[in-house]
Amino acid sequence: MTLRLGDVLADPDLSLRLADGDPAALNQPVRWCAVTELADPRPFLSGGELVLTTGLSQLDEAAQRQFVSRVAERRAVGLGFGVGLTHDRIPAATLAEARDRRLPVLEIPYSTPFIAVDRFVADRVLEEQYGRFADLLDEHDTLAKALLSGQGLGALIGSLHQILGAPCMVVDVYGRVLATAPASAAWPVEQILYAARAGTSGDTPLAVPVSVEDTVVAYLCCRRPRRSADVLPYAVSLVGLELARRQAELAGKRRLAGQVLEDLVRGTIGGAEAERRLSPFGIRPADEHALLVATLSPGGGDLRKRLVSSPPMTGATTAVLEDCLLVVLEPGQSAREAALLLQDYLTRYGSDVRVGIGGWYAGTTGLRWSYYEAHEAMNRGPGINEREQMSLSGLIVASEDVPLRDLASEVLRPLHEFDAAHAGSLVATLRAYLDADGSVAAVAARLIVHRNTVRYRLEQIEKLTGRSLARTADRVQLWLALAAADLLR
Repeated sequence: MTLRLGDVLADPDLSLRLADGDPAALNQPVRWCAVTELADPRPFLSGGELVLTTGLSQLDEAAQRQFVSRVAERRAVGLGFGVGLTHDRIPAATLAEARDRRLPVLEIPYSTPFIAVDRFVADRVLEEQYGRFADLLDEHDTLAKALLSGQGLGALIGSLHQILGAPCMVVDVYGRVLATAPASAAWPVEQILYAARAGTSGDTPLAVPVSVEDTVVAYLCCRRPRRSADVLPYAVSLVGLELARRQAELAGKRRLAGQVLEDLVRGTIGGAEAERRLSPFGIRPADEHALLVATLSPGGGDLRKRLVSSPPMTGATTAVLEDCLLVVLEPGQSAREAALLLQDYLTRYGSDVRVGIGGWYAGTTGLRWSYYEAHEAMNRGPGINEREQMSLSGLIVASEDVPLRDLASEVLRPLHEFDAAHAGSLVATLRAYLDADGSVAAVAARLIVHRNTVRYRLEQIEKLTGRSLARTADRVQLWLALAAADLLR
């Protein structure tokens, strides 16, 4: 129970008297006692004190008024004036100034030492703090038991709602409500997130950030707690603990699902074995599924770690394969909407987000084909890319069993080195030549150079690569190298 100024006045052992002041002001809480005879006690006051003095330095009217003014300026709750020492009675100027400042004045008789008042206040304040600490431990225990009950975040927020006497909610950084109590409470989620990110509150509910591994992942929100607001930091730590557990669980599932899908894509499992290993993730190969494949340029930190901990996709299975996040969509889901949501999620983890959309197919072969389509579409560039007719180069590059990546690097290295050393355009000329089906005139028009320049560059390409552009096999090899380089860029 909070100690009020009226409680100090009412204690019979202290024998204090209200010399002046509005009785309503006696309801103010007393934080501590401050005994002083300084003319200016302001440096030693922080607000909420009952200031005790005998007026030793207040020997004239000006000094008396100035002392009261300075005490009131520091938001003291009252002035206790000891009589029978420096002054037989409380000076009239002191009472007048206190009345003007609306500062209650208590008369302390000669028989009551200041230490008795000080001890009374200290004992009551410490008793109050001890009681609050005991209550706080009980509240901590209640919240911990709620979280460990097996009902998760919902039970935790429900208990917090009962403790605070105010509606509570957990919302993640994407605006998804993870838990709320009571369930009927209406929340301006977008306004809360905007205010929280801007560091303002205004009329929106209080939003306390929840971090996991130094990254804000959610906000614990509540509307004007009626009581026990000091339990909030502990509640925030418990919410963070639960969200970290969820992240770890999701990351583990994504790694396991990634291993199964990798085996399926590589062709090391199939048929009954694939169905058996996919069933724990809710994937039934008999149904039609579409795959999304996404990656990004990380803005710092380990890319794979960011992918395994990114938010879940409702109603879909997610997995991590190499440096890509895979999403297996269930029948009835919109691939485009899921791709937009995935892009929005990953944008928080880095730039250059690329999402590829595969087609809808049934069976384990269908899952592999949808993956290859989505993987090739993803490599076309930033943003969301719809599937196109599958190319031979894309199919070969998607397979780790074919070392086309190394081949492309080896074949094109002399051309890249020449271009870098001489500011040349051999790679661009080769690409234009193959795209133009070997037409020198078309290449010259496209690159805006003379035909003889094109012929000279083609001779340089043949000399540096050791391959003849007149041979179909060499042309195919050079075309595959360029196609692989474009897909892997």
